[in-house]
Amino acid sequence: MELLNRRGVLRAGVVAAGVAGGVAVTAGPAAAAAADKGWISVLDHYRDAQGGERDDAGAIQAAISAATAMRPVRSVLLPPGDYTVDREILVRGLDDAAISGHGATITLTGAAATTSGASAVLKITDSHRFEISGLTIVDTEGTQPYNGVSIARSSRGTLDGVTVYGVKWTGLGVFDTTPGASTDIAIVNCTVVGTKFGISTNGHDVRIIGNHVAMYWPSTAEAAAKGGVWSAPSDYYDGINVLSGSDRTTVTGNTITECGQAGVYTQDCTNLVVSANTVTGCQLRGIEIDGGTGVAVGVTISGNTVADCKGQINLVRGRDVSVVGNRLTNTSSARAASLIAVNIGSSHVTVVGNHATQAHPTFPAVYVIADATDVTVAANEVVAGTPYQVPASVALLYRSAAGQFTVGGRLVATKGLGVGNAVAATTPGKVVSKVEVFSATGASLGFVPVYQSIS
Repeated sequence: MELLNRRGVLRAGVVAAGVAGGVAVTAGPAAAAAADKGWISVLDHYRDAQGGERDDAGAIQAAISAATAMRPVRSVLLPPGDYTVDREILVRGLDDAAISGHGATITLTGAAATTSGASAVLKITDSHRFEISGLTIVDTEGTQPYNGVSIARSSRGTLDGVTVYGVKWTGLGVFDTTPGASTDIAIVNCTVVGTKFGISTNGHDVRIIGNHVAMYWPSTAEAAAKGGVWSAPSDYYDGINVLSGSDRTTVTGNTITECGQAGVYTQDCTNLVVSANTVTGCQLRGIEIDGGTGVAVGVTISGNTVADCKGQINLVRGRDVSVVGNRLTNTSSARAASLIAVNIGSSHVTVVGNHATQAHPTFPAVYVIADATDVTVAANEVVAGTPYQVPASVALLYRSAAGQFTVGGRLVATKGLGVGNAVAATTPGKVVSKVEVFSATGASLGFVPVYQSIS
């Protein structure tokens, strides 16, 4: 698929004569070149609209159907302009081809009835090695719960520079009844604003990179009606969703702003990387790993900046999770929100090298629930009135002064004795404290008195 060459054709000019959304589009010298490159223009298919009436949806569907019926499959061009549709556009069998809509806006209006998430303005199924680029999709009415662009049963596809505003369900989605039926999909450089869910996937090898997802919930009519306190039911939920059955998902370099619930919400997925995202002002968690009815396994959360959410990073039923090198901030002394919380059912969790600043005077910046197992909290820079609330089973290493680390719990040498759990002495005199001593296996050998001097 020679997408670079095809993009060059698009930049050279449009490929047909006609009118799209009242914007005059005239043919130019690129028409013959576009035909040579295998492009089909939507403007050539208005003659297929029923009864001679202007029918943008009919023309777009006719162009796509004509392109996918050819061998090899042709690519489809929506020239710059405004298009209005009232129903779903179906793309099936777009193999080794593209749909380009740079400068084209499709507006959903008078939408046909549908159930939640069942329909999309542009639905792509059974397509392989395809690209959708540059297109803008807008829903200004919000009467039906459409997705913007949805992908199912497809592979090696790319959504690049697609913009979705205001649809009532998911902006961009990769979703199959059987998780993983879609694989090797990239969603890059896209913008999703004001949708119920921003970007969602239950596919395998899905890369969600460099996108902007925003709900701006505090400024919505819903927020005004609820007095600025989010509650269900709502038209605004999570920014990026990695759903049950997802595997080998990358969520990297996205900006996620003021979502109704979580910025990044994941269920019982496997092999997930959430890195280098900026998440701000979400009404619930910034990044939430939730095993749901199962367990989320193999998760790396690294290098993210998360600020002023109601909880910045939260783990529930996660196993083999690394939380490393994130910058986390709660700037409100009235917001009782953790910066890192290792919650129920989590195990084999490492929390290392994060920078956490907590304005709330008493709410712990780093919290580990009592039933979490095999948790290590080490070398984090925590500025908080209450830095940590962790059970004794947690291996805790923290900076207590310049150039100084303190160990919480016990420190056991690999070959030799270990120490920990200093307590005040119960007898007067030169004994000032007692320190518990452990064998190399971690078994307690009792308490040893510590004296003021050795004389």
